[in-house]
Amino acid sequence: MIHASARLASTSRVVQVSDMHLFADTAGALAGMNCEAGLRDVLHEIQRHERDLDAILCTGDLSQDQSPASYQRLERALSELQTPQYWLAGNHDDLDGMHAALGPAHPCFSRAFSLPGWRVVLLDSHVVGEVQGWLAPSELAALAAELAHGDDKVLIALHHNPVPVAAHWLQRHALQNPEDLFALIDACPRVQVVLFGHIHHALECERKGVRYLGTPSTCVQFHPSSADFALDRQNPGYRWLDLGADGRFATGVRRVEHKRYAVDFSSSGY
Repeated sequence: MIHASARLASTSRVVQVSDMHLFADTAGALAGMNCEAGLRDVLHEIQRHERDLDAILCTGDLSQDQSPASYQRLERALSELQTPQYWLAGNHDDLDGMHAALGPAHPCFSRAFSLPGWRVVLLDSHVVGEVQGWLAPSELAALAAELAHGDDKVLIALHHNPVPVAAHWLQRHALQNPEDLFALIDACPRVQVVLFGHIHHALECERKGVRYLGTPSTCVQFHPSSADFALDRQNPGYRWLDLGADGRFATGVRRVEHKRYAVDFSSSGY
């Protein structure tokens, strides 16, 4: 893998935005921070820095109150980037509500798509009424079917982290059956990247040659190593990826700069 800000030749540029936690009311806040403002600032950074985008991956917790207005407003805001957008539900989302807000046939609910040299597969890890994640047999079967044929490299996206994080309270709410996912990945050398949200901070690690990448939230950031719930002073951000047609990839995280948000760092939860 290459870490670079300059774009590789013959690549597709993808951005990942995650954990927006929007409300029906644009004044809605999470731990004191206005979620709408954070999203708008991150989208402004994307507009400033990214050119010729090929896809936007939205990896869950798109809404905090599961309101149709929040989902509809997010779709409109992302549409300003004039790029295909692909959505996953997080533990704060209501998938039926998402479908009702935009229509179940909306292209953002596509579960797999292709870019030159790559296949991108989106997995639903959210469980109704639960914070932790789980990949149902149907999700694992769908992934197995995707991995059973083709020559392209594979990027997998889901909401919950399949690899451990140092924040003990957060790790309790991770994907609960990661070994089922790893078994499929380990058997398919074409899998190169696994993206996830949920953890509200940047993370990069490698397992058996596959890169696992966590991404900041567009609102409050979780402290990456606190035993109990704690917020970090990092600003909101997003992840960019260049997926080369030759199978190489580059990635990085970009955050909002030169701004301070009204965050309640004494908050014990959200």
